[in-house]
Amino acid sequence: MNEGNPELLSQLRDIHSAAEPSWWPPAPGWWVLAALALVLLTLIVRYGLQKWRIRIRQKRLVNALDSIPGEFNPAEMPHEYLAQMNKLFRVVALRAFPGTASARLQGAEWVTFIQSLLPENPASASLAALATGPYQPSPEFDADALQQLARTWIKRYG
Repeated sequence: MNEGNPELLSQLRDIHSAAEPSWWPPAPGWWVLAALALVLLTLIVRYGLQKWRIRIRQKRLVNALDSIPGEFNPAEMPHEYLAQMNKLFRVVALRAFPGTASARLQGAEWVTFIQSLLPENPASASLAALATGPYQPSPEFDADALQQLARTWIKRYG
């Protein structure tokens, strides 16, 4: 080694550690993780909003169902009561099955459509009143059974 040049030796530094890494900008892996977390959070929020909207809609439909017997007594105004129940069934069907022919179904076809989509085999007499009741002078039907079927219909498809 050349000891003749003290100026050059004075410029040398001893072993030192590297500088602390900066916290910004993060490494690429953290950017990927942040993007995945954002996508996951967006999906969770959308799913939650969808479920919340469904619950609100079902609550409104159940409230409408509960108000029908108060406005239209089935014993005194059976035709109006059946018309409102039919309207409620249709509103739910149009919302749940938007591309089907459910909007055009009438009479026995409409009742068969409802029966095919309810979980248990519903009482045919109660649902048949939706098809034949408006055309009978004094229709016979079980209003409580029809209310229960409508409640099941709303909870399942509303």
